[in-house]
Amino acid sequence: MLNGVVNWHLGRCGSSVLGSLLAQHSFIDYSNEIFSPYMPRRRGEKQLPSLVDVVLQAQSPLSRPWHLFEVKHLVAQNLGLYPELKLQDWLSAFHGLGFRRHLLMGRRNGLRRMLSHVCAAQTGIYVDQGKSSASRQLPVILPTENVVHGFQSASLLEWLEEYESGHQVIKNALVDWSDRCADVAWLELIYEDDIEFSPLMAYRRVCEFLGLPVENPRLTHRRINRGSIVELVANFDEVRNLLEPTRFAWMLED
Repeated sequence: MLNGVVNWHLGRCGSSVLGSLLAQHSFIDYSNEIFSPYMPRRRGEKQLPSLVDVVLQAQSPLSRPWHLFEVKHLVAQNLGLYPELKLQDWLSAFHGLGFRRHLLMGRRNGLRRMLSHVCAAQTGIYVDQGKSSASRQLPVILPTENVVHGFQSASLLEWLEEYESGHQVIKNALVDWSDRCADVAWLELIYEDDIEFSPLMAYRRVCEFLGLPVENPRLTHRRINRGSIVELVANFDEVRNLLEPTRFAWMLED
């Protein structure tokens, strides 16, 4: 029987570097974000397959005991592909296909996450594998209104709220799902705790969670956008004035 793992995340939280490490494991076939190619801007005129068909297509060429893929969990992201489905429908469909283990990745500093999102969108550099010295236009202007993620556009403050609430929605659903299904388990990984200092910490935690031996993967990804917020954001004063009166003010100092 297939041993399946779903990694739920909202992007720009260390999922790429963790995926690159787990992809090297001799027991794991890694399919990355199998739903993202079907987002409207990438799908074009192609028909959207059913949720189950997307998973089955990803599974067809695989041979290792474990299959890992990722889902971007905001309603504005992959979940918005099937507006008729509730989150429980996704979990039920995955469960029926043998996906009984779940990862949930998050990032406390939503401002850093937004900065990474904007930089990637502007430069086209989403991961740094150390194969080139491509320059990035930093510092960048961080928009405070009409920031687009997938299906939605919102202000910076609204997205900071959505990052936190979206993570909590998935977390609550996984708690409930694992309570209802004895064969389901999940693991939460936070960027600042498990990825930022050393991605190998997250790798080891996942191996332990899945009951797999820890192997010796090569760290092939490097962190992008190193430096303080004040150094990286061209309109820092504008962003500071916006966030200082809010509970997100601490993110300016990180």
